[in-house]
Amino acid sequence: MLDFTFEIVDESTINTRILYANEWFTFNIYEKDHVWTLHPFDGMLIRNKDMCQLVINELLKNKYFHVMCAKENILLSELRTTVDLSNRTSTSTPTPSPREERLNEELPDDIKSFMDYHTLDEIIDMEKQMIHKRMAFYKQMLEAMFMQGAGPADEEFIQIQSIYVMWKGSYEKLSGLSDQDLSGGKKRW
Repeated sequence: MLDFTFEIVDESTINTRILYANEWFTFNIYEKDHVWTLHPFDGMLIRNKDMCQLVINELLKNKYFHVMCAKENILLSELRTTVDLSNRTSTSTPTPSPREERLNEELPDDIKSFMDYHTLDEIIDMEKQMIHKRMAFYKQMLEAMFMQGAGPADEEFIQIQSIYVMWKGSYEKLSGLSDQDLSGGKKRW
């Protein structure tokens, strides 16, 4: 069993997963302004810098990760992280705006970090990709059921078909949202 998997979302976004102590941890690697950044998706890693540092160190030692980075022209020496892994504390902190203060009070750290590093277009694209996978899964299930003799008269077939139609409707609604965005993908929260 491999302890590392990845999915290239587009030319500037890669989703990776690493197995560490029998637990899968997900990271997003994205390029912005010619800098590749590693961002943990797991709230546990965002909240716990020590654990985050351990998992990232393991990821940076992984030979499959090295090969993936080489193929995608990502220099390991220039890879940045969204989680500050240094032990030093900053002496000057910028004053947050009132809106940022409300976000800081209302949202968990992992959600705030996610919103800081992803545009609305990127979030919609990620959701569309996940929904597309669900659609493909249920379509395959329908095809398998059909090959086994089930059809539109079968109650389970109808229910699975309904699930597929719901996912398809969600995908179409998300596609409509991305068509309405006039910000050019630059909008941040």
